[in-house]
Amino acid sequence: MPPSPGALRPALLAVACAAAVGCAPAWSPINEATPKPYGLASIEVKAELPQGWMSATYPPLGGVWLFTRHGQELEEIMLRRWKKTDIVKDTNRSVRENMTLQDIADLSLDSRRLDDGVGALQVLENRPASVGGRECYRLDYRYRDEIGLARRTIEYGCPVGAWLYRFEFQAPVQYYFERHLDDFETLVGTIEFTTRGA
Repeated sequence: MPPSPGALRPALLAVACAAAVGCAPAWSPINEATPKPYGLASIEVKAELPQGWMSATYPPLGGVWLFTRHGQELEEIMLRRWKKTDIVKDTNRSVRENMTLQDIADLSLDSRRLDDGVGALQVLENRPASVGGRECYRLDYRYRDEIGLARRTIEYGCPVGAWLYRFEFQAPVQYYFERHLDDFETLVGTIEFTTRGA
């Protein structure tokens, strides 16, 4: 089963992958030669990737895509999806067909609050959004990680067919968040879903 929301801190995904299946991060530079848009086949999405960043994907973890410029602890973009029927970590719940976008956003926040590496979570904004012509939610929240560092996350959640997509950007509040937020929002603005059956 692919990782459910909050199951792993984004910066630890590579470590978990290496421990579980013996793989290692294979980072590739994003530059002028990178196709536009770029096909992220494992999650059935196309997008224009941020120039100057690095990308990596981990098929054993559901095909999640990771992007960073200076290292995952300093800034990270994560693009991933999982089946709506998967149980969301620590909540004993899954995404049901009758749930509103607000319900799904609340479920994601419930899971995030229960994450071991998340403390003092404060929601700054929770509103509807549109990504690739689909109705989604957009969360903006800040928290302190396991060493007390203040971090901030922007999260888009999009139900598409049998899947729930989540696109996230997280970085320390000081310096890195504001410096690279536009790169993330620009990427999200180019997303095109190619999800079969949806």
